[in-house]
Amino acid sequence: MARFIIASNNTHKTNEMINYLAVLGIEGVNYRQVIDQIVFPPETTDDMAKNALVKAQTVHQLLPNEYVLADDSALFIAAIPDHFGVTTMREFKAHQLHSDDEINQYVLAQMPAAAARDAYLLAHFVVISPQNKVYTSQGKGGVKLVTKPRGNRNGLDELLETENGQTLAEIDMPERVKYAHRGRAAIEMKNQLQQAGELKKESKEED
Repeated sequence: MARFIIASNNTHKTNEMINYLAVLGIEGVNYRQVIDQIVFPPETTDDMAKNALVKAQTVHQLLPNEYVLADDSALFIAAIPDHFGVTTMREFKAHQLHSDDEINQYVLAQMPAAAARDAYLLAHFVVISPQNKVYTSQGKGGVKLVTKPRGNRNGLDELLETENGQTLAEIDMPERVKYAHRGRAAIEMKNQLQQAGELKKESKEED
């Protein structure tokens, strides 16, 4: 495997994935650098795995000799299950929210004052190999919704506090890969591909 072709029209998400992959020693390239932009099929409202798979399959049909990576990500807040989830981005678009600040303020405004703040971001990755083999991985990032944005970068990352007490946006690279939902999904995917022989295992340096 030489690289991942990323099946997404979302430039911000693609750049984030490319950065995480780079930390792991893997090259990521947006498919739009290789072929013209396409329109992906409509997504489901209840199946992240299928959404990611359909995106990967769509680009794989056009680039069958590449390893194609697709992602579906969502915000989950236990106290307000009728909000967000698989339709997170569609909810933001329905309310015509565009900037990170607008989105973050909207999310915080949905929380009842005394509600538990358990929350996380979930990423579901799908990779299709040139041999048409499908690999999947997941990653969760964050454990708690903060009361105000912290970190001043990366949108929803400003709202999700992690196990170390910092928000995802407060954790610098490369350490953020170990805590972010897409970073953890990328780590799991790398391990799977190494175990399957699709990706060369890193040799340990001798002392």
